[in-house]
Amino acid sequence: MIKSCNIKERVNELVDSKLTCSLKHKQHITIPSAIRRRLNILPGEEVAIGLKGGSKDLIIKKYSDHSLDNKMIVSDRGSIRIPTELTRVLGLCRGDVFHIYLLKNDDCILLKKENL
Repeated sequence: MIKSCNIKERVNELVDSKLTCSLKHKQHITIPSAIRRRLNILPGEEVAIGLKGGSKDLIIKKYSDHSLDNKMIVSDRGSIRIPTELTRVLGLCRGDVFHIYLLKNDDCILLKKENL
């Protein structure tokens, strides 16, 4: 769980970006360019990926030395791999769609799996 993001206490600060992303082959998602620009996430940078405590939501934020979460590198096209252990825990499959939420102060994003 990404503790530095404090999503649990700040859930009222979540803003729906009206954007989605989907799980592609080899467990990759592409973060839309508008979100990457807003969070200042550049190709080659590291992001931390974890679970929101007590839920099935993914949290992604720029990596910091304090993070105990999975560290992934952003590709040239804005793609990151969701770690195998998270895809197993969440029961994710290729084609799963996520709604993207931002925190008002733009320090991390929350991915909520769409229920089809």
